[in-house]
Amino acid sequence: MIDTHEEEYNQNVTAMLELLWGKGFMAPGGEGNVKRILEGLDLTEKRVLEIGSGLGGGALLMAKQYGAQVIGLEVEAPLVDRAREYASEAKLDHRVEFRLVDPGPLDIDNDSVDVVYSSGVFIHIADKPSMFRDVLRVLKPGGLLAAYDWLKGPGELSEAMHEWMRLEELTFYLDTLENYSLMLRDAGFKEVKTTDASSWYTTEARREYEQMKGPLYDPITDLVGEEKRDHFLEDWAAMVGVLEAGELRSGYFSARNPLS
Repeated sequence: MIDTHEEEYNQNVTAMLELLWGKGFMAPGGEGNVKRILEGLDLTEKRVLEIGSGLGGGALLMAKQYGAQVIGLEVEAPLVDRAREYASEAKLDHRVEFRLVDPGPLDIDNDSVDVVYSSGVFIHIADKPSMFRDVLRVLKPGGLLAAYDWLKGPGELSEAMHEWMRLEELTFYLDTLENYSLMLRDAGFKEVKTTDASSWYTTEARREYEQMKGPLYDPITDLVGEEKRDHFLEDWAAMVGVLEAGELRSGYFSARNPLS
């Protein structure tokens, strides 16, 4: 799991992300991007493990619209508490379970889930090869990993990238989509597929930034105050810059546990 116990996603951050991406969502694109990750998948009565379930938006969507049984793992207690509240409000407690866990190996039985899902979380994990091996362990034979993540381009990180990460105030371990593919194959996965989504989110981020300067300016101020509003505007401006430069990237990846 995420390699820190510190609560990095504080109330100001989550309020801002929900304003941009919708109630319960903390990853780019909100509901729409969950559907892109799951495109073509039938999750009816499938057991899905979400790594980094955050405020629960993705898990609740999979339960309600896809008919899945979902276990969401999260390392930050306030996020788990809010996710459980949202599940109760939606009357989905019987289909979704949110667990507070420690960073490290997944506390899940071998060969016990049909799908492992994650969005914008592997970026926070330093030892990705170990995590991918652990994901393979918990998947049933033929089970699928389906995910989206933040990535970097080739080469060393620029000063602009370091400045954006400073503004984010989060712990990042960026890698390339090509290396994700190699790590998944080395872990033992087959049918590894990757899709660069950088163009999509570059456009989205620019749109978000324009909204933050326009119709969302006052709502953001009301939510987090002037100082935090200005911080988020500076953060998004820096992010748009590194996205448009091709240094910050994003992508989808999927891989299957071979049939035994």
